[in-house]
Amino acid sequence: MNTVKTFTPMKPTMQMLCRLLDRVTIRGLWLGAVFWMSSWSALAAVPATPAAALQKAVIDWVAQTQSVAAESVVLAPMDPRLQVKSCASPLAMDLPFASPDTIRVRCAQPVWQLYVRVSVPGRVATSAPAKAEPAPLQKRQVLVAAVPLQRGMSLTAAHVRLAEVDTSSMPVNVLEQVSQVLHTEVVRDVRPDTPLRSQDIRPTILVQRGQMVLMSIGQAQGFQISARVEAQQDGRYGEQIKLKNRDSGRMLTGLVKGPNQVQGL
Repeated sequence: MNTVKTFTPMKPTMQMLCRLLDRVTIRGLWLGAVFWMSSWSALAAVPATPAAALQKAVIDWVAQTQSVAAESVVLAPMDPRLQVKSCASPLAMDLPFASPDTIRVRCAQPVWQLYVRVSVPGRVATSAPAKAEPAPLQKRQVLVAAVPLQRGMSLTAAHVRLAEVDTSSMPVNVLEQVSQVLHTEVVRDVRPDTPLRSQDIRPTILVQRGQMVLMSIGQAQGFQISARVEAQQDGRYGEQIKLKNRDSGRMLTGLVKGPNQVQGL
């Protein structure tokens, strides 16, 4: 029995369609893979959260401003309770303190700021400027109280002494000679070892009104005449006062030189 081969014109067409479908499927899979990889790269390049964006910005800023590798910048863990808001404007950063380890991060919109601690292992710390050597102390002798001085006390050489005092703490108008306090009285209380100033003392009253005092004249001419006269007013050391000669009634002028002593003028 002879077998009759039947020619089917659709078979080659089906084969071509299958090959075309295979190519389309492979190309679609390839395009899908490329799209998925590009999408994943784009997602990986964008920080997932505002906190991650902030940390990356801080690392980049520290690396740029301190000339270090970004991989060497270590951020201290942030408080998990801290809610970092997204910032619509570029973050502004600076160093608010002397240490380079504290970064202040500020956002203009919305307005907020926070501080981030960073460290850069191996960074050479900037040495503090050397302190200038203090200038050597300069001292000079001045007059200080040898004992507690009370207001109104008449001073003598026994109440004071000379001492060396640092000039950096020297008060103004300080006294330097014992003779400057003779016939004077203290106008305020002064503790021992305190330098005496000219405003701490004043001449004491050596002659009182109505007292008979000894007046001397003629010393400049090489002779001396003394007489007892009556003081017409109180007088301190070095002051001019009015005097009266009781015998003649004549008014005179004298310079107070000591207790109940005046020099005629």
